[in-house]
Amino acid sequence: MAHYSEKYDLFLSATQSFCHLCNNINHLIDTHVVTKDNEVYLRKFCPKCGESMVKISTDFNYYKTCESYLKAPDLPEKPLTQVLRGCPFDCGVCPQHQNHPCLALFNITDECNMKCNICYYAAEPGLGNHRSMAQIEKMMQTLLSTESEPDLIQVTGGEPTTHPKIVEILQYLKASPVRHLMLNTNGIKIAEDESFVKALKALGGGFEVYLQFDSMTPSVLKDIRAQDMSKVRLKALAMLEKYNISTTLVMVVKKGLNEQEIPEVIRFSRTYKCIRGVVFQPVEEAGRVNAHGDFRITLSEIRKIIIEDENNPFTSEDMIPLPCDPHKIGVGYAAKTMETDESGKAFAKLYPVTGQLPKSLITEHKGTVIFEKDKDFVKSVIDTVSLDTAMGEGILKNKIKSKLFCCWPSFLTPEDMGYENVYRLVISEFSDVVNFDSTNIKRECNFMIEEERIIPFSTYNMGIKFSQ
Repeated sequence: MAHYSEKYDLFLSATQSFCHLCNNINHLIDTHVVTKDNEVYLRKFCPKCGESMVKISTDFNYYKTCESYLKAPDLPEKPLTQVLRGCPFDCGVCPQHQNHPCLALFNITDECNMKCNICYYAAEPGLGNHRSMAQIEKMMQTLLSTESEPDLIQVTGGEPTTHPKIVEILQYLKASPVRHLMLNTNGIKIAEDESFVKALKALGGGFEVYLQFDSMTPSVLKDIRAQDMSKVRLKALAMLEKYNISTTLVMVVKKGLNEQEIPEVIRFSRTYKCIRGVVFQPVEEAGRVNAHGDFRITLSEIRKIIIEDENNPFTSEDMIPLPCDPHKIGVGYAAKTMETDESGKAFAKLYPVTGQLPKSLITEHKGTVIFEKDKDFVKSVIDTVSLDTAMGEGILKNKIKSKLFCCWPSFLTPEDMGYENVYRLVISEFSDVVNFDSTNIKRECNFMIEEERIIPFSTYNMGIKFSQ
C-alpha cells in the first residue's frame, strides 16, 4: 500500500549540491528540488549528516515562471579546461558550462581600505598583492580567447582604487574590445579625490561606477561595513552627479537588518540624475561573513518587497527572470526622465518597459546584450514599447542606436534617448555551500578572470579546489 509522508513534498527535479552541515566542498551529494506550501527547497542527502532542507524560494509560482524563461545557452567561444571530475571541479571554463562570460570581473588587488563584516573576498588593509600590468594584460588575453568581444568588464578587488595604477588599468581595459566597463568601489577615493573623478569622466561613454550602498542608516552600515559610511557615500554621489558619471548603487541585503530599506534606497536613487538603478545582492556565505542566526534572504523575498512597494511603478510583470540565469537573476527596466517635485527637488519619473515586451521577444533571442545586427528585434521593440506616449512628444526618432543595458538586452534605445534615460532594478543571488545547485551553476554568467582560466564568480568565492 502506498505511503505518504507529511515531510516529503512535491518533487520537481534532481540535482547535486554540497552539505552545508559538514561544509564539505570536495564531495557532491544527491539533492532534490521540492516544493511545499508555495515555497521551494533543496532537499539534501548527506551520508554523514543525513537529510537537510534549504529554502531557495518563497514563491513557487515565480519559480515556475523562471523555468519558463530559460533560453538557449550562449556558449563561450572556446572552453579552456576539460571535463575530468565534472561540474564544478572543472571550472576554467569547461565544455559543460551553459553561458559565456556576460560579466567579466578583473580582480586587480587583494588590498582594501576597509574591513567589512560582510565581504565575499575577505579583503582588508595590508593584504596588498596589486596585479601588474603584465598580469592584467594576460588576463585580458585569456578573456578574449573565450569571448572575442566582451560585453561587460568590471574592475574589482579588494578595493580597486587602492591600486597605484588604477587609472592606467581602466584606460587599458576601456581601449579593449569591451563594450562597457565598470568600476566596483566603496567610493572613498571618489569622495576624496576630485582629480580621480575627472580621470573617470575622461574615460567617456560606456563607463560606469558600481557603488557600494547598503543602507541609509548608520547602525546598519556599522553592522555590514564595520563603520558608518553615510557621509562618504553622499560625498561620492555628489562628485558623480557633478560630473554626470553613470552610477549603479549596490545594496547587500541581510535579512532582519536592512531589507525594509529596499523601498527607501530605490526612492533615494531616483533623486540623482547620474544613478542608473540599484542592484540587490543577498548575503552569500563566502569570504568573511560576521553574521549569525537567520540572515539569509532569497531573491523571491527581495522581489516581493519591490513589487509591493506602492511608491515605485515596478509590478510583478515588470520584475522578470533574466533568461540566461533565471533562478539567480531578476531584472526590471524602465525609461527615466528627471522632473521636479512639489518642493523643487529633482526626482526621476519611471516608465517600466519589461512588462510590455512579449516573452518570446526575450527568450527566443540569441545573445544577451548585443543586438546591433538584429533589425527585426529592434523594430519589434520600438513597435511594442510606445515610449513616445509615455515620455512626451519628440523623444522617439526614426534613427536608433545601441545602448548597453548591462546584463540585459539593450533594446537599442532611440536616438535622442541616451543611457541617462535608462533605469534598472536587478536582484542578483549568488551560489554558496548552502544553496549550491550544480544545474544552476552551469548557467552562471559572472566570471572571475585569471591569467590562465575564467571561473564562475560563485565557485571562485567558495574556494573549490579545481582539478586542472
